[in-house]
Amino acid sequence: MSHHASAPRPPQQGRVEGRLQRCEIEDSDWMWRMGSWVRAWLKRRASQLREPVQRAGAFAIDLWTHYSRHIGLVLAVGLVYLALVQSRSAPAWLFQPVRLPQASSTQSASPEVLQALLRRSAHFGGTHRNSPGLLIRRVDLHTEIPERPRRGIITYTVQAGDTLFGIAEQFKLRPETILWANYDVLQDNPHMLEIGQILNIPPVDGVLHVVKEGETLEAIAQKYKVSPEAIRDAEWNGPVEGGEPQVGQVLIVPGGTRPFAGWNPPRQAYVIVAGGKRLPTGACPNVQVLPLGTGSFVWPVNSRWRSGYDFTPWHPGVDFAGRLGDPVYAADAGTVVYAGWSTGGYGNLIVLDHGNGYRTYYAHLSAIFVGCGQQVAQGGTIGLVGSTGRSTGPHLHFEIRGPDGFVNPWRALP
Repeated sequence: MSHHASAPRPPQQGRVEGRLQRCEIEDSDWMWRMGSWVRAWLKRRASQLREPVQRAGAFAIDLWTHYSRHIGLVLAVGLVYLALVQSRSAPAWLFQPVRLPQASSTQSASPEVLQALLRRSAHFGGTHRNSPGLLIRRVDLHTEIPERPRRGIITYTVQAGDTLFGIAEQFKLRPETILWANYDVLQDNPHMLEIGQILNIPPVDGVLHVVKEGETLEAIAQKYKVSPEAIRDAEWNGPVEGGEPQVGQVLIVPGGTRPFAGWNPPRQAYVIVAGGKRLPTGACPNVQVLPLGTGSFVWPVNSRWRSGYDFTPWHPGVDFAGRLGDPVYAADAGTVVYAGWSTGGYGNLIVLDHGNGYRTYYAHLSAIFVGCGQQVAQGGTIGLVGSTGRSTGPHLHFEIRGPDGFVNPWRALP
């Protein structure tokens, strides 16, 4: 059954609506009272702050009135100081006079005058340094000279701290070129390098050859594995009269190579040195060598790393690291065919002949425990690590020489 709009409301619903109306009236009255309190509080605070603000403004006016002249004086002094600093830091050329052509003259300004004007314009702000609008080319009195091959053979005196590698790098050559050009001094041995030696420095990599009687250009070229034209056309050799070089002529063989000559124990028991003094060379004449070698090798020192030169065509051994006095062992069983001071920069040297076509060399020793003709077993102690001869520090220079020449120790050792 539906009720019409004029129908009376239930008593409970009327009571609820009356309560809601009273709540709304009470909320409105509370908000009005709160707003009135806030306005009154702000008004009181404004009246309290008005007097301090007025006093602060008056104080600022009085301060400016009394000290404005002092502030102006400080600013003036600061500007003068900045002007002096800028004048002192200005470049000297800025104060040099520039001679301009006369107005009636038809002569144009020189490039130097134009450049001076441009530099002044850039300095005073007419052209910023990073501005792409104008590029000022700076005058540079240094001339870059391109690298060219040297015109011939020059000499170099070995200095303290020099090494074969360093000298070769300095002149943009290979180390073997330095050795080949100075066999009479270094004997193909980089350990022979010492302070004060005068070395020949070729202009290019290759070999220096002194022509001997009966030698032909073709034979010389064949010896160093190059073509005759390579020698004939080399600008440093000059014209070859009659197609053949002259006896005594020093030829530069560009790109030439030759085998390295290894040092061999001398046969005599003594060597004559400066002053006529005779020194024992350690040679062992008339030694009977038996086939004692096993054909395999053991490490000659306790270390397993290198401390100097590695095996190369011009350094036919390995410089093994070691401390002064470390034991040196026989790499294979053999007979001592050399034990003593050497003449090739090795210092105290031991050479073992293993009787099977192989020999091993132990150089720069500080002590030698074996003698000529003595037979030693593989792994036996034969000496101590040292730094004798042409050496820069304690190490063992170790070589293996076989029927076909030098053997790389890294490939022969276990």
